[in-house]
Amino acid sequence: MNLINPKRLQYILVLISLLVFGASLYFQYIKGMEPCPLCIMQRICVLIIVCIGIAMMFAKAILQLQKMQLLQIVFAGAGLFFAGRQLWLQSLPADQVPACLPGLDVMVKYFPLKDVMHALFWGSGDCAEVNWQWLGLSMPAWSALYFLFIIIGSMIIYYLNEKSL
Repeated sequence: MNLINPKRLQYILVLISLLVFGASLYFQYIKGMEPCPLCIMQRICVLIIVCIGIAMMFAKAILQLQKMQLLQIVFAGAGLFFAGRQLWLQSLPADQVPACLPGLDVMVKYFPLKDVMHALFWGSGDCAEVNWQWLGLSMPAWSALYFLFIIIGSMIIYYLNEKSL
């Protein structure tokens, strides 16, 4: 019996992604930490990774699985970009941090779409705040590690599926 089964690995990636998504909801609704624009984008990437992973559980054709695996890698890469951008903003000196903006709900209601999209993709001063740390790493650092893990895991699954063709 092969211990490194692509389907089993995909189940693990989906389970970890569900735990990460659940943790983000816990921090928002239980701990009262309001997500910044880059946090929201990372959360969207996690949710898309979960959806792709669940769809992969029902896919039968290897080529279909590989296309979905590539999509999963792309969205994990996007999440890694957003986490990296947030880490960069957190490393800036206080005088170089962009201005803070109102919450996303207010921005969507009163700001032009261009400004909302800019805040979502590039962040704002809110994204530079370090509100939580564990083992010396901030939340976006943990997110970056998660996305890196998903990329590596997805590449392994892609390779194993390629080998079985």
